[in-house]
Amino acid sequence: MNDITSQEIILRNRKDLEITGVKRLYSLNETQFIVETTLGKMKIGGTNLEMQQLDIAKGILLITGTISLIEYSDNIKVKKDGSSFIAKLFK
Repeated sequence: MNDITSQEIILRNRKDLEITGVKRLYSLNETQFIVETTLGKMKIGGTNLEMQQLDIAKGILLITGTISLIEYSDNIKVKKDGSSFIAKLFK
């Protein structure tokens, strides 16, 4: 994948989700992930969601759980509180 606007979404048995073209992870919890990709903001919904791998340099995100929603939208609200996800992770 050398094209900056290309993206692949691979969903295996609604349990394992691999997304390429990931630029930023805005938020995550066990029911929802909000991600910025090369093709726009994306919401992933489901139950028992867990991030298995995040490599922003390579643009790869792996999520496990029961996936019930994958949605692109420019209207996804992102909570801006001044601190980054990574900063919160290491508090």
